[in-house]
Order: sequence, then C-alpha cells, then structure tokens
Amino acid sequence: MSISCRIGLLQLADSAPVLVARSMGIFTRHGLDVEAVVVPSWANIADGLVWNGLDGALMFPPLAIMTALGQRGRAIGLRPGFPVSRGGNTIVLRGQKVDHTQWAAHADKRRAFDNWKNALGRKPRLGVVHLYSTHYLILSHFLKNLSVCRDTETEIVIMPPARMIQALAAGEIDGFCAGPPWGADAQLKDLAFIVAGSASIAPGHLEKMLVLKELWKNEHPDGSTRLHAALTEAIALCNDPAHAAEITQLLSRPLNANGLGLPEEAVKAVMPGSRAIADAMMFGGQNGQTGASCGWMIKDMQNEGWLPSAMLETLRTLGWYDC
Repeated sequence: MSISCRIGLLQLADSAPVLVARSMGIFTRHGLDVEAVVVPSWANIADGLVWNGLDGALMFPPLAIMTALGQRGRAIGLRPGFPVSRGGNTIVLRGQKVDHTQWAAHADKRRAFDNWKNALGRKPRLGVVHLYSTHYLILSHFLKNLSVCRDTETEIVIMPPARMIQALAAGEIDGFCAGPPWGADAQLKDLAFIVAGSASIAPGHLEKMLVLKELWKNEHPDGSTRLHAALTEAIALCNDPAHAAEITQLLSRPLNANGLGLPEEAVKAVMPGSRAIADAMMFGGQNGQTGASCGWMIKDMQNEGWLPSAMLETLRTLGWYDC
C-alpha cells in the first residue's frame, strides 16, 4: 500500500528533485504517492505546514526553525530535514550590461554601490523572498561586506520569488536576492546584473531541505526512509549533465502540465555544471565546506534578535545545531 504525502514547494529550479522523482516514477517505485503542492509564497509554505494540510515542504532552514518554534501561530516541532540543495541564490542590481561592466571594473565595491545608488536617485529597494530566509541573511552579509548599512541605506521589500522579475521591470524594486532561476532570468532579460551569490558569501551553504511534520512521520514510520531514498535517486539525476535538457524541459512546463512554468533559458543557466553564471545550483547534502551547516544561520538569527536565549535549548533538543 502506497504512502500519501503532500509536499509544498515554490516555483524555483531547486525544487527539481521532487518534480523529477514524481514525473519519472521514482516515488511510485518506493511505494509513495506524492502530491507536489506548488504555492505562491514562503508564507504559504509555513502556513501550509502549520494549518493547511501539508505533510512536508522544501524550505530553507531559517523559516523551518521559526516555524518549528511557533512563529507562524503554533509550534509544530519541525526537526532538520533531508538536504536537497545547496547554494544557488544570487543578488542582482537594476541595470544593463554597461552598468555590469562598470561595477565589475571598479575595485572599490562600496564606491561602485554608491555610484549605482546615485544613478537611481533614491534609497534602493531590495527584494528578498521572506524575512526568515537564507536570502535575507546572505543579502545582509553582502551589504555589510560593502560597508553599507542595510537598515538606513536600503529598504528591504518582502515578496515571492516568482514576482521579482515583474517587480523589477515595474520599478517596484531595484534589485533582489532570490533563488534560481530568477537572478539568471533578470540578467538574461537585461533588467539587472548579478553582483554576488552563494559561492562568494556562504560557500556551499545548505539551501533547501525536505522537512516533514512529526505527525506524518509518526503515522508512517518508514515514510521518511522511503522519501529519502527516492530523493537520493532524483538528486543523482539532477546532478548528471546528461539529464540537464530533460530536467530543464520539465521545470519549464506550465504549472497545469505538472511543471513549474520557469523560463527555460534561465533554468539552463543555473543547472549544475552550467558555466553561464557563477552560482549554479548544487543538489545534495553537505560537502565539508564551512558554510554547509545551519550553525552560521542560527548565529545570524540570534544577532538579528529572532532567537531569544530561551529558544536555544528547544533548537538543541530538535537537533538544529547538528544539521
């Protein structure tokens, strides 16, 4: 008898292993009936786990941690999940190829940022996909490395990743930090240029993991093992350049055709092994690099004031210091 599981995810290229395992029959072979529930925003993912019937989700550790601790309405005790992707996030700033050339040629990146900001004529509005995100933490590191005060010299705007391109084109934001393929898409459309990403700020950092509700795991004692085995197979396919074209087509299919409706050329640019951009996706678990664990995220979250000391013991009990 197959085990049913509803997994929430967004329109992001690093959701590929779930789509691949579903479309290629890998879940079925492992006795799983997985429904991939594509939702508009990360808030929907968190609320889906807490209130709306998701059994699991692909999500980044900061949001999983804050959801586990009850910051979405009630604590649900999420534990660290199965690592699915690393890196892949990119930071882009409004501008065309000539602006990119000027940025790259300037040795003093603080001066380059000031020149870019002055050309805008206003405080830059920079988009991130959620407050409790790796993207917010990575963007904060980027700005700090430039000696730019995030809170006084920029305005941070929260919006779903799939809205970033439209918002950039409409002038609602002047740049963003988002997951693949949206940074590549902005650059390919000549709306913005990539200035940094995961490879330069937090090499090999854990990005998405499959987290599962304790209730579902208790009801299906071998469900996690089956899911992990299926995703391990799918990740191997996603990392194999021989399957890149097939997976690109899958991700580019419309939502109503069991795809994600992603821009095909941008997906090609971010597939593992692609040299089109510096921060292509990486699938799988930790790779021994210092940025690959959750420790730096927890430290940053403490510095942001999100994790009072009273919550830290709960994190240790749930295993977040060991992921």
